[in-house]
Amino acid sequence: MKVTKYLLAVLVLTFIVACDSDDNRSFSNENGRFARFFLQLDGNDDPIVFPNVELGRSATEFYSKDNVKTLKIPVALTSEPLNETVTLSYRATITGLDNVILEPTDEFTFSGNQLVDTLFIRVNELWDSSLNPTIDLKLLESSDPDITIGAPNDQLSNDELLINFSDLSLQYSIVGPSRVDVTGTSGEQVAIDVNFPNGYIQDDLDNFEFFTATQSNFNFRLERQQFISDDLVRLTFTIEEDFTNDDLRYRTNLAINPLDGYTQNGSPFFTIIREPLTIRDKSVNTASQFYDAGDPFYRTYGIHWFDDNNSGLCEWSNFNAFTNPVIVSADDPNAILADDNGTTDPSDDIYYHAFRISFNTFLENRTTNPFNLKRWFTNEGTNGDTSPGFNIIPALEFFPANGTSTTQGTVQVIEQTIQIGTTQANGGITEFFNIDGIGTYQEISPGLIEISVDINLTNNRLFGGTRTDTYRIYNSSNFTDPADLMIDCKVPISLQ
Repeated sequence: MKVTKYLLAVLVLTFIVACDSDDNRSFSNENGRFARFFLQLDGNDDPIVFPNVELGRSATEFYSKDNVKTLKIPVALTSEPLNETVTLSYRATITGLDNVILEPTDEFTFSGNQLVDTLFIRVNELWDSSLNPTIDLKLLESSDPDITIGAPNDQLSNDELLINFSDLSLQYSIVGPSRVDVTGTSGEQVAIDVNFPNGYIQDDLDNFEFFTATQSNFNFRLERQQFISDDLVRLTFTIEEDFTNDDLRYRTNLAINPLDGYTQNGSPFFTIIREPLTIRDKSVNTASQFYDAGDPFYRTYGIHWFDDNNSGLCEWSNFNAFTNPVIVSADDPNAILADDNGTTDPSDDIYYHAFRISFNTFLENRTTNPFNLKRWFTNEGTNGDTSPGFNIIPALEFFPANGTSTTQGTVQVIEQTIQIGTTQANGGITEFFNIDGIGTYQEISPGLIEISVDINLTNNRLFGGTRTDTYRIYNSSNFTDPADLMIDCKVPISLQ
């Protein structure tokens, strides 16, 4: 579907197009001047928000509302530029609802080249769809008697618009990764966004405490900054002390609180952390050995000690994962300038972490296969909305020997909570796993680096605690499998 944005003057011309598929002719003032509702719906039956329009798509006379987000309904006047202000009255008949705000309350206004006005409808209650609530809108009269009500179309005049209210399901979730690394300066801030895909009732959030700190070893404050939109709330986490102990891990774990009437989706946890500081020469830039920023399909290759066929035979199982740099701010102690975008303006510079990589894909709602996790299970969903944990950002951090080695060192799986689930067809299961691990890396031949690492996933329901699997990961596919291990291995399991 292609949605094209136009300037207002051009947009108004599109409103002249007839509404239904039986009448594709364009109207001009020769057809008479008229006003109508112009609410378009996209392929998912969601409103197309002005000033976006879709050419050739009819305006609707019926809309089924299943969310509490503000509904914005364009009202269009087909006319040449106006010499004087025109008002257009309307009536709203509301049934089965008690708390509805309409703006404007009774009439629309047009002047000059401003030939589109908008009706904003906000419902501040949880409705009962069994009562068949509706809002019936009707255009009534224009202050200019030469402007008629409704398009000159016998089938769809669009002088009325009926809004029905279907079953309502309100949800909320934390946006983005479950972990944010900080530098540890008093006053440093982290934005935490909470998404409400179907909107929220303002009164429900006025006194709601979004998070509880389950563990913290430093002072902070958490404030609701603002309501970004009718489907997003932003909180600001502010550090209130300097982190002065370089050898200490500073960490705060937050858990999102339950909200009556809403379903919490995604990971309920959010961690703000500063790992112990390690002296490393960032010019070594170990991470750059594992990605190509110019190739979005660049992959690392690995083998996993595993019985992937559940045959009773342990062997090295091959996998690969899209691998990318980790973007950081310029003041990160491990920041490497990656791209100045060809300007002298530092505000558009892009920096990468010299010792961290991520496993993720640029493809929308798709995932990759970090640590062969997609084979751990037999019924996992692989899309990003079902199993965002198959994209891990950041994933690995390198610690060169003596802080300067270009050929060897230790590697750490960056601890965080990941989400893996099943599709609705497979039960709609959602599970959360704490992931961590430790290992080593070394250059085993010119340009070929081998990572040897054990990965720990913790989930009490599925594993009864922590499960550990063994891996080798390479920065090239040109490697030879190592000798078989003399240890047991795991088999795929169901998420049910």
